[in-house]
Amino acid sequence: MKPKMKTIVVEDDMVARMTLTNYCDNHPDIELEKDFDNLSDTVQYLVDHKVNLILLDTRLDGHSGFELLDYVSPETKIIVTAANEAEISEANHHGIYNCLLKPVSLEDFLWSIKKAPSLPQDFAGALTYNRNHSF
Repeated sequence: MKPKMKTIVVEDDMVARMTLTNYCDNHPDIELEKDFDNLSDTVQYLVDHKVNLILLDTRLDGHSGFELLDYVSPETKIIVTAANEAEISEANHHGIYNCLLKPVSLEDFLWSIKKAPSLPQDFAGALTYNRNHSF
C-alpha cells in the first residue's frame, strides 16, 4: 500500500475550497491535512508541516498565489487552480504545469491527481520564511 499524499488546499473562494476539500476527502490516495483561505496562515502552517501536494489558487486575498512558492519545498507538488487561461499561462511561467481551470470538475481533478507525481515542475521553492513578511 503506497502512502497517501499529505495535501493542503489554498483557495479563498468558499465554494471552490469546499469542492476541492470534498474531492480530497473522498480520494483514496490523499490525506487532506488542512485548507486555507489566505497566504499568511498557509505560510505559518508550512513552516512546521511538510506536505506532498498543494492545490493552489492563483489569486488570494489581494495577492498572487505564486508568492507562496518562496515558502514551499521543491519536492512538494503543486496543482494550480485558475480562473482563466492567462492564469494557467502564468503558472507555466512559474514552472508549474499541472493546472485546473475553475470550476474544477471531478474528472479533471482525478486526472490531475493521477498525473501529479510525474508532471514536471521547476519552481525554485526554498522555504525561506521571513517572519517579518506580511501578506
